[in-house]
Amino acid sequence: MERAAPPETPESAERQAQTRIGTRLRASSRPGPDSAARPGGAGLAGRVPGWVLAGVVYAAGAVAVWWQVWSGHPASTMTCACGDPSSFVWYLAWPAYAISHGHSLFFSARVHVPGGMNMLDNTSVLALGVVLAPVTWVFGPVATLNVALTAAPVLTGLSAYGVLRRGLGAGRLAAFAGGLAYGFSPFVLRNEAINHLQASFLALVPLIFWCCYELAVAQRGRWWRWGLALGVLVAVQFFVGTEVLTVTVLTTGIALVLGVVAAWWQGVRNPGGDRVLAARLPFAWRGFAVAVVVGVVLLAYPLWFALAGPGHINGADWSQSSPNSLTSMLLPSFPHNWSIAGYRGPGGAFEGYLGIPALLILAATAVVVRRPLAKLCVAMTLIFVWLPGGLSPHSSRPNVHVSLLSLPWQAFEHFPVLAQIVPANLAVSATWFTIVAGALLADRLLQSSGPATRAAAGAVCLALIVPWLLSWQLPFTTQHVAASSWATSAGSRLPGNSVVLFYPFPATYLDQSLIWQAQSGMRYSIVSGRGIVPGKNNTADHGWTPGTPEGTMSALSTSHVPYAHLAPPAMPSAATVAWFRAALRRWGVTDVVMTPGGRDPDYARRWLTTAIGTAPQAEDGAWVWTNVAQLGG
Repeated sequence: MERAAPPETPESAERQAQTRIGTRLRASSRPGPDSAARPGGAGLAGRVPGWVLAGVVYAAGAVAVWWQVWSGHPASTMTCACGDPSSFVWYLAWPAYAISHGHSLFFSARVHVPGGMNMLDNTSVLALGVVLAPVTWVFGPVATLNVALTAAPVLTGLSAYGVLRRGLGAGRLAAFAGGLAYGFSPFVLRNEAINHLQASFLALVPLIFWCCYELAVAQRGRWWRWGLALGVLVAVQFFVGTEVLTVTVLTTGIALVLGVVAAWWQGVRNPGGDRVLAARLPFAWRGFAVAVVVGVVLLAYPLWFALAGPGHINGADWSQSSPNSLTSMLLPSFPHNWSIAGYRGPGGAFEGYLGIPALLILAATAVVVRRPLAKLCVAMTLIFVWLPGGLSPHSSRPNVHVSLLSLPWQAFEHFPVLAQIVPANLAVSATWFTIVAGALLADRLLQSSGPATRAAAGAVCLALIVPWLLSWQLPFTTQHVAASSWATSAGSRLPGNSVVLFYPFPATYLDQSLIWQAQSGMRYSIVSGRGIVPGKNNTADHGWTPGTPEGTMSALSTSHVPYAHLAPPAMPSAATVAWFRAALRRWGVTDVVMTPGGRDPDYARRWLTTAIGTAPQAEDGAWVWTNVAQLGG
């Protein structure tokens, strides 16, 4: 009697897929019998590793995106000498200064005097700054920013290519398309435009996914190696961006729960399925245990420094956020005013944009691809489309958009770590799982010899890539930036113990003084900055709190959002003069420098003259008050 074949379970389907992956990768690594006989061009192309070809294309795309930088002067061209771009110039300059002067990487006393700034509570991208310190030393911090922004999509795309190709066994075309889509996704492009390196550099996210996939599913090689790699990757990602790391850990937890539930359910339905799950658990938990131990060892002190060290922040960094709406996820939008974030060019899609073609790809993947991983990708994408879509009307965060969905993120708003997450940034997970699903679908179609299915695979790749590349008007808009005459002359001669109070105030988006300080090699200290520092009860203070000296300087400097609530201060009374001079002494200010720009420079100069008690002198295109430390009370 013929024995009936056992029913296919998710474990057996995934195991069969892994067997096919190994066979395909071994075959692809062996040269064909006629490879040497091919004509020069074709033979060379066949011998060049796929990741090299992909890297060349990704690099060309990144240079095209930043063409206005690389066709001009990379050391003096950027999106804007203001806002978030100027902050990241400073952040990338700090490690070079700290290393060369023996200062702590984790804390800076050159800004936000006298309290200083905890770098680990800010988007300081220390890992990138350390690696690129030689670029800073030779070419300056603006060039470093441009190198980092150009490298981010290239390395992000290559990482995705490698994981799709080697980890999941996708063919070259599917892996190439997935890497291109990931490196130039709307999430990456939006964060590139506003220079948010902590969110646009995603090269470690696919590698973390690969380690988790090997430990939980594929279980190839040795468990301790995957655990060690996972622990190291998590530690490095901590120093690139803690928010992306938090989202990645949350995503991994949800995926593991879904996987265990699915395996348990199949074990209930199929005899012997529970034994398969039990057999896989030792490999998985040992590897994850190693990852936890390695992560704890490497991050114990940095975590303490971020959570309880000098200048640490309690609670959320921001009092309001910009969640995705259902419309922004499905349809691209092109806002015209991006100056608030420091990008002065035409706007593009929000970071959570996926588009209708991507959703159609997800639906097709669920039907066509039988691998359980494909089903998991579809489920995870839907979860992370739903999860960050907005906040309830009863949210503690005011003035935020409320989407049409019933949304759960409000439940996490008061958790110590999850409260740091901007809900819109959860889209990084939806983007990744959409790309994995699309690559699996394209690869499945390419396995067929029929021309129609191959054409369909090409259509899937184009549907994933083209709408995302068109979601932003490229290349990005840039401008030439140059230090003021004061910064290159009088500022370069200041004693090293000088403390400068700048107008416009650097806590505002008119903060080119941060670039001047970075270009000077951190020669002097400055009052305030663009970082987040502890205010009342160690909660986040951005320098615009009404009734504080910092808030007064911000109100003098700008009326743009988020400072629109700050009314211009009245001319100082005797009490205000005493109050402001006390702040000058507390800050240790030696020089007050007023450069062009700001809300009303003439009014601000009269206000400062009255508060300081002496008239400024014109010096190298700026109004300067010197010897401020010698003022009487």
